[in-house]
Amino acid sequence: MTATLDRDLSRAVRGARFAFLDTVEPCRPDLWRYCRSLTPTVWDADDLVQETLARAFSKLSELQAPIDDPRRWLFRVATNAWIDRKRREATVPIGTPGDEVLDAVPDEPPARATDEVRDALAVVVRTLPPQERAAVLLKDVFDFSLDETAAWLSTTRGAVKAALHRARGKLAARAADAAPVPGAAPVTDPAVLDRFVAAFNARDLDGLAALLREDATAEVTGMVQEYGRDQVRNGSLHHTLFDEEGDPRAERRLHAGREVVVLWYTKGGARAVEDVLRLETQGGQVAALSYAYFCPEVIREVAAELGAPARTNGYRYAPPTASPPART
Repeated sequence: MTATLDRDLSRAVRGARFAFLDTVEPCRPDLWRYCRSLTPTVWDADDLVQETLARAFSKLSELQAPIDDPRRWLFRVATNAWIDRKRREATVPIGTPGDEVLDAVPDEPPARATDEVRDALAVVVRTLPPQERAAVLLKDVFDFSLDETAAWLSTTRGAVKAALHRARGKLAARAADAAPVPGAAPVTDPAVLDRFVAAFNARDLDGLAALLREDATAEVTGMVQEYGRDQVRNGSLHHTLFDEEGDPRAERRLHAGREVVVLWYTKGGARAVEDVLRLETQGGQVAALSYAYFCPEVIREVAAELGAPARTNGYRYAPPTASPPART
């Protein structure tokens, strides 16, 4: 008979995970920038960040030595996660026969980039093939060494130099007109979102629950997972409607070709976006719901692109010793 995964075990794992998140929090802005540079949309970037953190937390129990540089380690985990994802789509080798002899390629980019140049390069670089993209980002944007970049991409120093040579040439040719290509968005029925928004603003919890499929799932990204209509109704929806300060109000908006629901909060007389909800629909109901409440980079980017003020909530529940509220 399978053993029960009880609440004590869940609390122990949650406590360890919160300690992990507190430790790596100073690395999160750079990790976000790196993942955003690799991916075409803000949502893909957030998925990669969360996958990286989940992989890193899981791998931590297998490590025998301390991690002296968490930022460097997280970048390596993110690189491997992203390359694994791209390999599932298509295999793109980093080098070709003869690349190792291109020793004339300089170890450094032509000029050390400012933050503004780096951000622009990160956008342009998304037009490159996957491993050339990773090589340029790691070496030219985030200042990792050739040896580190080669190790993370499972190739040679010479092959990385060759990839950088090819990539820099392509970037010079494409910089004027290159733009990220958005990925395919999940199905979202605007009519369902309108009904969701109306029920939310009416504080109609039963009406919101009626919009959910019986097997609906919800996620407070990086914090909470809920499975089934009852868990979503009594957890995240109830908490958001009745327990949060700031009188949250929902509005359907179009962001990067995808319908989303933004939640406005009023605090200290100032109204700002504090959450962005993604809903996937099926058969006129909500099949999946995702809150970006603890994804400050997502909230800032989406709000900026919508021309709305933003207010963020950090990366997790606070204070560190507090138990999570009813979204569990």
